[in-house]
Amino acid sequence: MEAISLVYIAFSLFGIASFAFLPAARAISIIYFTGLIFLPVSSYPALDDYFPGTTESSPYWILGVALPTDALINKAWIASITAFAGALLFDIKSIRQFRPKLIDFPMAAWCIWPLVQNFALDQSPPGWQSSLYLTGVWALPWFLGRIYFTCRINQLILIDSLTKITVLLVPFAIVEGFSGIRFYEYFYGDHPFSAVGAERYWGYRPLIFFEDGNQYGLWTAMAAILAFWQLKSEDGGQKAGLNRLVAWALILIVIASQSIGAILLMFAGLAALHFHRILHHFRKLVLPALVLVSILSAVHISGVVPIRALAKETTIGQTALSILRNVGRGSLSWRISQDEKTIPAIRERMTVGSGQWDWWRELGRRPWGLPLLVIGQFGLIGLFLAISSPLAAIISRWRRNLHDRTEKIEPSARASILFVSGIIIFATAIDSLLNAFIFLPALIFAGSLVVSDPKRDV
Repeated sequence: MEAISLVYIAFSLFGIASFAFLPAARAISIIYFTGLIFLPVSSYPALDDYFPGTTESSPYWILGVALPTDALINKAWIASITAFAGALLFDIKSIRQFRPKLIDFPMAAWCIWPLVQNFALDQSPPGWQSSLYLTGVWALPWFLGRIYFTCRINQLILIDSLTKITVLLVPFAIVEGFSGIRFYEYFYGDHPFSAVGAERYWGYRPLIFFEDGNQYGLWTAMAAILAFWQLKSEDGGQKAGLNRLVAWALILIVIASQSIGAILLMFAGLAALHFHRILHHFRKLVLPALVLVSILSAVHISGVVPIRALAKETTIGQTALSILRNVGRGSLSWRISQDEKTIPAIRERMTVGSGQWDWWRELGRRPWGLPLLVIGQFGLIGLFLAISSPLAAIISRWRRNLHDRTEKIEPSARASILFVSGIIIFATAIDSLLNAFIFLPALIFAGSLVVSDPKRDV
């Protein structure tokens, strides 16, 4: 049995056993986040297994773990299955108390959709495998959030676990940032993205144990936002000093990563938290803003506006491209071009998808953004089902708070957990437009926003 399989088995056994010593909510959060951060991503095959005789220096066609491929066992699946198995064995009472609601239907349908596709399409992987995979990677974190983290106390545990576990990466990040060493290769072997985007303006962008350097940047940026919220909230108490250290350590390693997209998202999130009392007065604009962003995203995905062509053929576009190249950010235009080149192939089966994880193989390239990957494999129906439950969770909680007559006229001195969770989910969605390596904990945060008892403190 190969070493990575042994690591997965050992993690699962120790993770399940931890429920005997920790409260369920704490055990779930520790297991899930530890697995997503520190486990090996997967058993990566050689490049020739994907494209025989390839001369590419990096396998851009390898997808992130958010979608089922021919490599079905990976860190995301193991982490969520272990957390759920522990809860099932040691806290079956809480599982039995769960009552599904209408908001859970899209998530359940998203996991079942590959089985429906199976009636009309030749699938790879088979429908039942894709369904099982989506259940593990998408549905279980959502339902664990629904079951265990809808009350304020457990939401604080969720946030605290993520920030404290993420800060353990700081020494790894320092070493990799200065030396270019890849710890992943020492512990688990070759990583196909170890050299992709590694060299920055100075030093190196860390990879550590993540799928891709972009995902490392996004993860640490989201953790920094949550740590900043902890620092600014009234829940600091005796932990204020530790929270301050954690927040600044995470903010600094995000900046040091020189991952421009992650840095921009982090500062946007930090600014939103800092000025949340001003934004509170514009809360009625949240829904129109979501609609606007959805429209702009749909325009990008559809290819109706030829962004690449406009950039090359207009003065403004050429200036923007020149600026991006001068600051070393040519990858943005490259990603957009990759997406646009695959849109004609997507249109052939845009509604129901192709059922093939590698539907882009004949093109010799794949989209870089997750939405197009989802549409190509599962169609617009699949994309709608995938985003409906998380989006509905934010909107339903926001609307309830907006119309809650017990709400104080003056906004709270601290941003609510709803506010910071919304930032995390929204930032993840924005980043996914140009990345397949996403911040998976957004699913458990989305599930935590669905509350059956309106009296619960959030």
